[in-house]
Amino acid sequence: MAELPKYLRPWPAWSVIWRHRMALEQRALPVVCVGLIVLLLGVPYLLINLTMDSIGWSAFDPAISLDEKIPFISWMIIPYSTLYLYYPLGAILAPRNDTGRREMMVLYQTILLVSWIIFLFFIFLPTEIHIREQIPSSTRTGEGTWGWAYGVMLHNADKPWNAWPSLHIIQSLLIVLTVDFWWRKKLQREPGFKNIRHLARTVMWAGWLLLSASVLTTKQHFVWDLATGIVVALITWKLVLKPALAWAESEAGKSHTEAWGDS
Repeated sequence: MAELPKYLRPWPAWSVIWRHRMALEQRALPVVCVGLIVLLLGVPYLLINLTMDSIGWSAFDPAISLDEKIPFISWMIIPYSTLYLYYPLGAILAPRNDTGRREMMVLYQTILLVSWIIFLFFIFLPTEIHIREQIPSSTRTGEGTWGWAYGVMLHNADKPWNAWPSLHIIQSLLIVLTVDFWWRKKLQREPGFKNIRHLARTVMWAGWLLLSASVLTTKQHFVWDLATGIVVALITWKLVLKPALAWAESEAGKSHTEAWGDS
């Protein structure tokens, strides 16, 4: 197989976690992975979001007629919020062996790398999500059943910027594709896993489709954001993450982490 670029191989910072992987795996590893997302993505996301809101400049308006026709559905904030359940999923569902742990590392690294690149779009090609105006004013001001979720929590924490490509879509789709990849491998080893896998895949993909719809029905994103998010995720999967997962299974991947030693 082709040599994997160094920046896609597990970074040296993982070595501490690797040496304590057996102790960390059951409880702490998902926490560590979510912590990485919060620290390395959440903080810069928030800073960019607030900065672009203060500048108030849009490079273009991606709205199309379909954006106006899609209804606001207040309860869809529930599937919208499930993004935060996807973050630990890669650590929880990764195979419990060293190959699976390497695959988990390259998954989270890929999410970090592609998200950092998308941050540049947020900065240099910003678009204001003006379709929030379609949400009833009472909801936006915090009144009613869903007012607290939108007017108090979501809109205060996430200003109407950082729109395209949608990180909600990119990050969740990369995780779902990786989990599906793991389940396909498990099915090859355990044919009896077929029925469970079919049910699990159905639930997982249905959940992802609901999340995808929610970015539109909560008026958090334009159709353009959704479409470009899917395109970026699929390109990243094909050209970056899938080759990195294959490398993690190879002897080169094994040698890479063996050099870190054990605790």
